[in-house]
Amino acid sequence: MFNSIRNIQAYVFHIFNGVSKYAFIICLHIFIASMPLRAQIDAESMTNMGRNALGADDYITAIQYFNRAIESKPFLSAPYYYRAYAKFTLEDYHGAESDCNKSLELNPFIMEVYQLRGLCRIHNNDYQGAIADYTRVLKENPEDQSVRYNRSLCYLQLKNYAQADSDLTFMIQKWPKYYRTYLVKAQSAMEQKDTLQGIHWIDRLLEVNPKEANAWSFKGRYELGKEHYALADSCLSQAILYQPNDFELYIARAQARHALGKFSQAIADYDHTIKVQPTHFVAHYNRGLLRYFVGDLNNALSDFDFIIQTEPRNTLALYNRAQIRAKVGNYKGAVADYTQLIRIYPNFMYGYMQRASLRRKLGDIRGALNDETVVARRNLDVATGNARPLTRNKVRLRSDHELDKYQQLVQEDPDTVRNVFGMMFGKVQNEKVTDEFMPMYTPAFCATYTRGYHSVGFMPEMNQYKHVNTRNRVFAFTAQTESHNLQDAESDERQIERVSNLLSVTEKALLMSAVHMARYDYTSALNDVNQALASDSISIVALIQRSNILVHLAATVTGQQSKSYSSYALASLQQASRLAPDNAYVLYNAGCLLAQQEAHESALQFFTQALQVDARLPEAYYNRALLYLRMGEKEKGFADLSRAGQLGLYKAYALIKQNQ
Repeated sequence: MFNSIRNIQAYVFHIFNGVSKYAFIICLHIFIASMPLRAQIDAESMTNMGRNALGADDYITAIQYFNRAIESKPFLSAPYYYRAYAKFTLEDYHGAESDCNKSLELNPFIMEVYQLRGLCRIHNNDYQGAIADYTRVLKENPEDQSVRYNRSLCYLQLKNYAQADSDLTFMIQKWPKYYRTYLVKAQSAMEQKDTLQGIHWIDRLLEVNPKEANAWSFKGRYELGKEHYALADSCLSQAILYQPNDFELYIARAQARHALGKFSQAIADYDHTIKVQPTHFVAHYNRGLLRYFVGDLNNALSDFDFIIQTEPRNTLALYNRAQIRAKVGNYKGAVADYTQLIRIYPNFMYGYMQRASLRRKLGDIRGALNDETVVARRNLDVATGNARPLTRNKVRLRSDHELDKYQQLVQEDPDTVRNVFGMMFGKVQNEKVTDEFMPMYTPAFCATYTRGYHSVGFMPEMNQYKHVNTRNRVFAFTAQTESHNLQDAESDERQIERVSNLLSVTEKALLMSAVHMARYDYTSALNDVNQALASDSISIVALIQRSNILVHLAATVTGQQSKSYSSYALASLQQASRLAPDNAYVLYNAGCLLAQQEAHESALQFFTQALQVDARLPEAYYNRALLYLRMGEKEKGFADLSRAGQLGLYKAYALIKQNQ
C-alpha cells in the first residue's frame, strides 16, 4: 500500500503550493497592517523588493533583501516570516523553522506563521510540534480546512488513529465534497488492517470525484495485492486516464497484465515508462524478463546489459543474461557471467554445472572437468539446466538478490528515492553539488559580476590595487573558484604592464602571482610571491597567497614532498596569524588546509574562530557544515548550511536537500 510519510508530504505540498500564490499575498497585507508606521518607513524599500523577488521566484535575492530589512529593523516579525517562506521553498526546513520561531517571538498573533512552521516541522519529522501549531490556529479558526486536514495527517503519522479520525469525520460532515479527506480515511483504515473500510472510503471518494487518479491508483494497487488482476488492470487504467504522466502507474499495470498473460500490453507499459524515464531500473528488468519469456532474446539481452551496466554485481541480472547468452550461442559471454556469479557465490553448484556444459561446447574440456569435479565432490543435487516457467504472480523487492528469485518481477523498495522531476526555475536546491570544501580565500583576478553567489572578501590591504582593475575584471580577495581562461590571464597581464609605473615591487609581484596561478604555473607563482615577501616580509596578502600556492603544489605531487608543501603552507598561515591574529580569512584558510588533511577537530576550531571574528563569512559556515555532516552531526550541519545559504552561498540549499 502507500507509504505514510510520502503521502503526508505529498498532500501537504499540494495544499501549500495550491494556495501559496494567493494566501501569501493575503498574508503580506496582514503583516503590513500590523507593522508600526515608522517600521514601514524604515524597512519598506527592502521589504518591498524582497516581496517582488519572491513573486518572481528569485528566492536567493529575496533572502538578501530580507536580511537587510532585518539588519535595519531587527524587531519586526514580518521579514523573518518572508525569509522563512523563501527558505521553505528552497527546502531549508530547519532554517525556515528558526525564522518562524523568531517571527512568533516578536509577534505571536499571526496565524500564518504557525501554519508555515507546522509545515516546516512536518518536514523535520516533528509531527507533535506541527500538531501544536495547527491546534493553535484552529483555536482561532476551527473551520480552517487545510489546517485541520494537515493536522489529521500528522495524527495519522503518529498512529493516533482516534484523533485523526476525529478530524477527518469533522471534515466529512463540514465539507462532504472535499474528496481528499476520503483518501486519508482509507489510508487510516488500511493501516488499522480494516481493508473493507478502506475500500469503502475509496468508493465514497470516487462518488464525489470519479476522476481522482489517486483513488483509482489506491484501489488498483489494492486489487493487485489481492491478485485480482483483471480488476487491478481496470482500476489502474482509470488512474492512467486521469494521470497519464505518472509512470509508476504503468509499472503497476504491467504487473497485472503480465499475470493475466497480456505480455505484449505489459511490455508496452514498460516501453512507455522507459520512454519517459530511460534509466528506470525496474522497467528495464521486468521488460527483460518478459522479452525472454516470449522469445525476444536479443532485446531481452539489451535490457539485462543495461541493468548490469548500472549494477555490475546484480546477480539475478547476471544469471538471466547468462541463460540468454547461452541460448543465442554466445557461450563465451555466458561463461563470463557464470564465472562472475561463482566469484560472488562460490557454492553456486548450478552455475558450475552450466559453465561446465558451456565449456565443453567451447572445447575447454579441462575447464569443464574442473567444474564437474567441484560439483561431484560436494555430492549435491544440481538443477537440470532447463529454464523454469516464468512465475506470473510473484514480485520481489529490488533489494532481494536470492538466486531463486531470478525470474520474479521487480518493484522498488518502499524507501527508494527517485528524482523524477527536473529543475524548476528559482529552486536552486535542485542543483547537483558535491560535498567538496569551499577553497581558500586568495587574491585573484575575477569577474566584476556573476549571477547569484559572488565571493569577495574585504581586506584594507587590497584597496591599494584598485588602479589595476578594469570594467570587467578586478583584483580581489575571493574564495570563488573560476574556470581559468588563458585569454583572461593575458588581458590581466597587459593591464598590469599598463600601470606598472604605479606599482611597487611587492604589488607587481603579487599581481603576477595571480596571473601565473591562472595559468597553473605554480612554480612561477611561488617565485613571484617570494619576491614580494623579500620586499615586504609582513605583507599579509603575500603570506596568504604563498600558502595557497603551496597547497596547489602539494596537490601536484605525492608522498613526503606533498607533506612538506602542506607543512610550509600552514607555516605561512601561522606567520600571517601572528601578524594579524584577528584576520578571519587567515583563520578560515587554516581551517581549509586542516580539513583537507582530515584533521576535523582542528579544522572545526579554526572555522569557528573565523566566524567569531566575522559572522558573515558564508564559506566558513559551509565548510564547518561539511565537517559536521561527516562527523554525523546533521542538525549542526543543517544549521550552518542554512546560514551559508542565507548569506548568499546558494549551493548550500542543494547540499541540505541531498543530505535530508
